[in-house]
Amino acid sequence: MAAHNLISDLLADQQRLNTPVAEFADWHEQHAEPLQARYYKNLIPLSKPGPGEQYAFEVNLDACTGCKACVVACHSLNGLDENESWRDVGTITTTGYQQTVTTACHHCADPACANGCPTRAYEKDADTGIVRHLDDQCIGCSYCSMKCPYDVPKFNLKRGIVRKCDMCHGRLAAGEAPACVQACPNEAISIRIVSMEHGARSMERMLPGAFESGYTRPMTRYVSAKEVPENARAVDAERLRIEEAHDPLSVMLVLTQAAAGGFVAASLLPGTIALLWISAVMLFVGVNASVLHLGQPMKAWKAFLGWRKSWLSREIIAFGAAMGATGAACLSVLPAWPAAVATLIAVLCSIMVYADTRREFWAAGFTATKFLGTTAILGFALAACWESKAALVAAALVQGKLLFEVLHLTMRPEDYSVRVMKEKLTGWLWLRLATALTGVIALFIWPPLAVVALLVSELLERGMVFRAVKAHRMPGL
Repeated sequence: MAAHNLISDLLADQQRLNTPVAEFADWHEQHAEPLQARYYKNLIPLSKPGPGEQYAFEVNLDACTGCKACVVACHSLNGLDENESWRDVGTITTTGYQQTVTTACHHCADPACANGCPTRAYEKDADTGIVRHLDDQCIGCSYCSMKCPYDVPKFNLKRGIVRKCDMCHGRLAAGEAPACVQACPNEAISIRIVSMEHGARSMERMLPGAFESGYTRPMTRYVSAKEVPENARAVDAERLRIEEAHDPLSVMLVLTQAAAGGFVAASLLPGTIALLWISAVMLFVGVNASVLHLGQPMKAWKAFLGWRKSWLSREIIAFGAAMGATGAACLSVLPAWPAAVATLIAVLCSIMVYADTRREFWAAGFTATKFLGTTAILGFALAACWESKAALVAAALVQGKLLFEVLHLTMRPEDYSVRVMKEKLTGWLWLRLATALTGVIALFIWPPLAVVALLVSELLERGMVFRAVKAHRMPGL
């Protein structure tokens, strides 16, 4: 028999001990549900959705007190960065009525974020209907934030990508409640299985002041024993906001539209190879300036992947084709007109990029007037450097566009974007007018100076297009 000693006895005891991890695993093998499940099992489904169904948030407005425990739990359990939030709480009110509202991603049946994403960085889970964001696929263009009418996807500056609520899908898969559901002291938030037809209401709204549900078919249900007044609005509904500037996009739009006008002029004026090259440089600088807008510029090559649904992908493909036609024209392989046609098609795609967001200030007709006006103005201004008669046309176009903008400001004084421009961007308006008039005068004195002045003027106008737009948000936020 082998001799026993203290060391061998200790080693033998060690083999019989269970580690904390092993004990935790053993406990879970003996218990069918999480320890806290008895507190929230009536707030989450006990089965998976069937055909034509999906998971959805249900919010009991009568139980919501606005304590923001859901916001804190979401931030903590999802490990969000400082100043990052995937769930928000606000207030809607009207005479004799006030109600706090908690909101997160609505996991829409037809999500606008996924439809607009140029890199296909969103997926709608086939089993649960949860709309998930694929962080490693995102390039940080923020177009999904523009497309979403509920202000759900949020850009994370630190990471250079957009992130959003995923209904804590991992917790749900393990039979645990999402962070917000588990944290609410009044059980105001729950997860329910709903029919996909629930989100098919075209003219209805989840809450008064929310965007029409027919656009994305949001699946969140807000319930209340009291009728929510139709005239209820966010407590800060009248507060004017200056939205994000997106300066690289302003530069991109103005320079590419100037290039399109320049290519048209070069195709109509024989022997203007210098005009062709100047337009080509504008196109090259403009397209590359757009990359500065991205949070992940090294991943910009992915931007064509969403071409089936995303106008942003189509715009990028169109500008790629325009760059190719431009290079061929500059090398005299092709005439100038193919570059003009290709760039004009890309400008039309640019119009649709913004019109497709459903923001009123970016409506198709209004945006087309501005973008095509810029194209014509700068095209004729460039042509005036070679053909003096073009200066008359350019001057008339500048005055026409200014008249269009002045009429918009005077005939719609209560319009949100008009109020922002008049009250928050007054200096921009006057500087825009001054540089435009300077350009008109310079057209007949020294056309190159006119081109510079009109470029500055159009950049100021484009900056206001971004800053003065009314971004859609959930009421109460």
